[in-house]
Amino acid sequence: MKEFQLIEKFFKPLTNSNKAAQGLIDDVAKISLKKNEELVLSKDLFIEDVHFLAKDGAFKIASKLLRTNISDLAATGATPLYYMLGFSKNDSVDEKFVKEFCRGLKSVQDEFGLCLIGGDTVKSEKLIFSVTVFGSVKKNKIMSRNNAKIGDLIFVSGTIGDAFLGLNKSENIFLKNRHFFPTARIELGKKLLEKNLSKCAIDVSDGLLSDLRHICEASKITAEINLNQIPISASAQKFLAKNSAITILDLISGGDDYELIFSSNPKNRKKILQLSKDLNLDISCIGEFKKPKSKKFSITLFDEKNQKIKIKKFGYEH
Repeated sequence: MKEFQLIEKFFKPLTNSNKAAQGLIDDVAKISLKKNEELVLSKDLFIEDVHFLAKDGAFKIASKLLRTNISDLAATGATPLYYMLGFSKNDSVDEKFVKEFCRGLKSVQDEFGLCLIGGDTVKSEKLIFSVTVFGSVKKNKIMSRNNAKIGDLIFVSGTIGDAFLGLNKSENIFLKNRHFFPTARIELGKKLLEKNLSKCAIDVSDGLLSDLRHICEASKITAEINLNQIPISASAQKFLAKNSAITILDLISGGDDYELIFSSNPKNRKKILQLSKDLNLDISCIGEFKKPKSKKFSITLFDEKNQKIKIKKFGYEH
């Protein structure tokens, strides 16, 4: 199928007739924002046999592609608006594949309230997909990984390690779905900003320890984490109990959770607990940011007996 046939038949309906897309007739989109708002952009790239397998199916591939990109907006507190799509095709991509791919995108669009406004298609030996997502946030109100302060508590949403197990370790449906259909914590990010509860956040993509270390390095700070306070789901705990070769250390460095790690002043603890109830979302305090003793901005991990645990792997490295 030719490029413009693909666009007209499958991708144009995803624009929801939004003016920013200009009917997908140009190579650009036009976006107008209010004077008191800032545009937030993020781009992700998915490559076959690295980020997904062809056997995963078009619906799952597309859903995870867009969900993980939206998660970057959640970490800033932004509201999703639009996205642009890079779509490659080869002999394995037929009309059925494209239809399922767009169905996956549509399901995420409907959940988070954004739409397609442009992109490009190419031919490639291996499948490659990319998304550039656009969001808005009030001017000078964005959360950033360089805003953590000494004495701030460290919080994380949801549970950690499910996606790692769902990738290739477990056939549990809950764990599989956590891998293929991560939930971008958009509402959490927005509420943290609205209620002035946090100025620093990051989403867990490469692994809780790895992404937390990014905050430490950006904020020039260190973190002390209690292993027994890191939230692990019942399904993951059950898996660990039956598989001694996998440990909780594997879970917290596995990545693909797309939960939010954020910092907050200790005075906000009660408000955060209330927010957890309001959003019906578990939020756990797992540690505290400390003053660095050297120029090494990293993480110290403690067990239930307050003994230091050697960290052999922080997370996925690109």
